Amino acid sequence: MNEISLYKKSTAKKLFLVGFMATGKTTIGKKLSSKLNLPFFDSDKEIELALGCSINEYFRRNEESKFRAIEEKIIIEKIKNNKDNNFIMSLGGGAYLNYNIRKLINCVGISIWLNGNIDIIYNRLKKSKIKRPLMLTFNTKEKLKNLLKDRMLYYQKADIKVNIINTSKENMSDIILNQIEEYVSIKDG
Repeated sequence: MNEISLYKKSTAKKLFLVGFMATGKTTIGKKLSSKLNLPFFDSDKEIELALGCSINEYFRRNEESKFRAIEEKIIIEKIKNNKDNNFIMSLGGGAYLNYNIRKLINCVGISIWLNGNIDIIYNRLKKSKIKRPLMLTFNTKEKLKNLLKDRMLYYQKADIKVNIINTSKENMSDIILNQIEEYVSIKDG
């Protein structure tokens, strides 16, 4: 089954990539967007557009709880008010922990957890040019591991779990498309 017919089979669905930071949600989301010919949104970029500043800058001036409230509002508005019937959205690492976001995603789409091993995540974060606000607090491998462990309780609620491996973006997106195809065929009977 090709990518387009697979997606048509699950009509009026939206794909949401969830998981910890540095698991490749944005990169994979863009790749899936290209393969499925669907619009792609990165929730962090949408939030930055709405705020008029970077998330890092916002975190420097405000506490995390204030950010999370804004994050919820913007993501829910983007999902509800989007003119595109189908799209792909990557969510920031903490967004899927929010009950209201998770509940809406469960109603309108398919959630895909990109599960990453702490060694891969830590190495990607060390090499990344993007400095993430939570890295100020969770600045050691052990602290990141504990945060990941706490968040996994929420990530595991996703419809599909895909383990991130060190492979090409092309190969990883094909693995995810196969997982989606399997999920949709089971759901559709």
